Amino acid sequence: MMKMMRQTLLIGAVASLLSLPSLASDGMTAEAFAGLMQLQGQWQGTLAKSDGTSVNLQLNYTSKSNGSALLEESSEDDVEMLNIFNVQEGTVVSTHYCGLMNKPVARLVSSEGGVIKFKTDASESGLVEGEDEYVDTWSLSLMPEDANQFKYEYTVIRPDRTILTASAMVTRVE
Repeated sequence: MMKMMRQTLLIGAVASLLSLPSLASDGMTAEAFAGLMQLQGQWQGTLAKSDGTSVNLQLNYTSKSNGSALLEESSEDDVEMLNIFNVQEGTVVSTHYCGLMNKPVARLVSSEGGVIKFKTDASESGLVEGEDEYVDTWSLSLMPEDANQFKYEYTVIRPDRTILTASAMVTRVE
C-alpha cells in the first residue's frame, strides 16, 4: 500500500514537472530575448542542408510592438517565411509561419554562451510527429567576438521521422 502511494506521488510529481510551460528561468529568458533583439538588421548567407542541397538565405530582423516582439522575415531561394519571437508565460516563444504550410510554435529550451535554442511544441502547434513535416528545432549561435555574424540552424522532422538539418553562417549586410 505504501509503495503504491509513493509511486502515485512520484508519477504525479513527474507529470507536474512535464506540464510546466517552460523550464527557462527569468534570467535565461531576458538574456535570450536581449540577444535576439541585437539581430535587428539584414543578414545573408548560404544555407547548407543535410540532403546535399543549399539555398541562398536572407534574413531581416525588426523590433515590433514597442519592443515586445522581434519579427524575422526569411527567404530561402525566394520561399518567404515569417517568425515572431516574443515573451509569453515567462519564456521566449517563437511562432514560425512556414513554407511547409504550417505554424510551429517553439519555446526557449536553453540560452548559454550566446547559443539560443528552441524546440517546437507539436501539440500546441496542431502538428503530429510521424504524420506532419515541420521545423522541430532552431538554434541561433551569436558570436560575442563578432556582432556581424551568427550561425543559424534548424531541423525539420519528416513524416517518416527522418531529420533534415540546415545550417548557415550569416553575415550582417545592413
